[in-house]
Amino acid sequence: MAASTIEAVETTALRFPLSTPITTALSTYTHVDATAVRLRTEGGSTGFGITAGLGGMANEAIKPYIDAELAPLVIGQDALAPEALWHRMWSPNKPRMRAGLGVWALSAVDIACWDLVGKIAGLPVHRLLGGFTDDVRVYGSGGWHSLSDEELISECQGFAKQGITAYKYKIGGPRDRERTELLRREMGDDFTLFADANQRFTVNEALETARVLADHGVAWFEEPVLADSTDDLAEVAAASPVPVATGENVYFGWGFREICDRRAAAYLQPDVGRCGGITEFVKIAHLADAYNLALSSHLWHELSISLVGASRRGFMVEYAELIPPDALTLPFEVVDGRIHVPDVPGHGVELTTDALSRFAVEM
Repeated sequence: MAASTIEAVETTALRFPLSTPITTALSTYTHVDATAVRLRTEGGSTGFGITAGLGGMANEAIKPYIDAELAPLVIGQDALAPEALWHRMWSPNKPRMRAGLGVWALSAVDIACWDLVGKIAGLPVHRLLGGFTDDVRVYGSGGWHSLSDEELISECQGFAKQGITAYKYKIGGPRDRERTELLRREMGDDFTLFADANQRFTVNEALETARVLADHGVAWFEEPVLADSTDDLAEVAAASPVPVATGENVYFGWGFREICDRRAAAYLQPDVGRCGGITEFVKIAHLADAYNLALSSHLWHELSISLVGASRRGFMVEYAELIPPDALTLPFEVVDGRIHVPDVPGHGVELTTDALSRFAVEM
């Protein structure tokens, strides 16, 4: 067998406790739920992938699904053909990969495959995908409903001290206007604010909220309505005085193509651990380029900077430290509001042996 032939697939269910509970318009969360994948080749190379979400116990479904259904399709295949491997996993599993956890599982394996490609080639994934820029601007993300006004401003100012010039906060609660006014007053007119509704509103409610956001110079309105209804999203985008951002709950390039065709968003925010992995993220980046839209990401800046930084339409990456920084083998430090893309073979993201042991969930 060739040195790039995959001989083993190892999965680990993980739970990273948050230092304090956080609340969005959807729910309150106490931990990050994750599933890690390591691919190993005949030649001894390894590739690391991960998918994760806030709260829940998705790993209890994702890990056995990878072990029982995806791993047998991967073992014995060439790691240097990620597109072929992606379709080998997806094609027989279409009914379970319309969206949801099946695609999360596919994404984790695909991320690990691209990591292997980079390591075997001796190149960063960022370079393999185009290498448009070596560092990427980030925006601070938080603004949870569970924060007091003092905590909200303190968090935002903490990001600003790192040279970060934009901050995303949560809306969809009873004090949206007051929190927006407070942030604008305390941070000044030159600081960029993004608002995230987490699918909270109806179309009419979203348009009412958009007018409030516009009055305070908010730069984007994220997930204003149900993510499953592109019709509603397009209606809001057509009438909102604030540009719409969306993508964390959109699957595959096909889902993003509909958003682009309908002009339902100005900012695309794929989550590499959900959208179909790096293979699909690249296709979404090409859509952003073709439709002249801005490409951002949903969470997990550690992986996203390599992908957004490889695209001409790359805008900003969402920055929130949801897992302990010492859980990773490489640091991802913010310097003057930017993170440098890892200049190492692969994508540069991997959990330490200690973290894999310390945060593993017994199954």
